[in-house]
Amino acid sequence: MGVALDRPTGIAWDADSAILYVADTGLHSIQAFTADGELVKTFSGRGNLPGEVNFPTYLWVDEQDEMLVTDSLNFRVQRFATDGNFLTDFGHAGDRAGSLARPKGVAVDSFGHIYVIDALLHSMQIFDRDGTLLLSLGERGQAPGQFWLPNGLFISGDNTIYVADSYNKRVQVFRYVGADL
Repeated sequence: MGVALDRPTGIAWDADSAILYVADTGLHSIQAFTADGELVKTFSGRGNLPGEVNFPTYLWVDEQDEMLVTDSLNFRVQRFATDGNFLTDFGHAGDRAGSLARPKGVAVDSFGHIYVIDALLHSMQIFDRDGTLLLSLGERGQAPGQFWLPNGLFISGDNTIYVADSYNKRVQVFRYVGADL
């Protein structure tokens, strides 16, 4: 990519459009590239209004071809159309389940549940499409199901959940086993 990036921290591939999206934390933007590295769009910008970001970190393109962005220092997750148009957001600053102190990772399972990793809350929280908290799990620690500054996640096609548990120096693996939450 011949385009200057400042601090790329998250990427998402949209297979339908063959576009690579890059969250650039330093530039407070999302950039879209072709598979050949050509910049085709930059959107967002620093701020706290809907559609603006403040230290975006991770991205996920869901099955509806909508992009979720962890907007870390605005304490929220924003949803954009893949053309960059703002759709909605959820989240607020806080120190308990349902709030977002430092969202660092986002992914969506095959049921449409939104998983958010929060580094400062040492947790994985699950929200519905509208941003209503369904479940929060984890706390600071080293035992299975506990985290220490988790920093990202990935959900496979069979709903296996992989969490980068940074300071515990491991990846924890979870499996969604129920019916729709």
